[in-house]
Amino acid sequence: MTKLIQRLKGLKHKEIIIAVVSVVVMLVIYFSSFGGSASKKEEDATPSDYCLFKQQEISDVISQMEGAGKASVVINWASSVEIIPAQNVTENGNTLSSSIVLSSGEPIILKEIYPRAIGVLIVCEGGSDARVRVNIIMAVSTLLDLQADKILVYGTSK
Repeated sequence: MTKLIQRLKGLKHKEIIIAVVSVVVMLVIYFSSFGGSASKKEEDATPSDYCLFKQQEISDVISQMEGAGKASVVINWASSVEIIPAQNVTENGNTLSSSIVLSSGEPIILKEIYPRAIGVLIVCEGGSDARVRVNIIMAVSTLLDLQADKILVYGTSK
């Protein structure tokens, strides 16, 4: 360790070396924060699997609620995911033409509009219990910003 310190003291451009090492450390930390998360979060969901992701997420939450047991969830959506790409608009006289802006062969996405849930059906082991049913309806209503009368909860058949 002392040899390393003495070597560093002998270098003429210590500041440059320290800056380069600092930048390398910051880059390693930055890129390692993107790696290997086992659970997929909503932000990571692609537009095509957003609806399935939300359905699975709610099913998982309900299954963890006291008294609910294993749950199956079906969500009815008002529409599908709407993707708004960046566009170049050019004017030639009286006509306008537009083209989608690409980056590395992929369209640049300005905005993604996720669909609104309009109804939910839940079947779970504890769905016959009124207390469990009310708790599930309140939870799903909160998660999806949906009126309670649009959420149905049933118990499983034995």
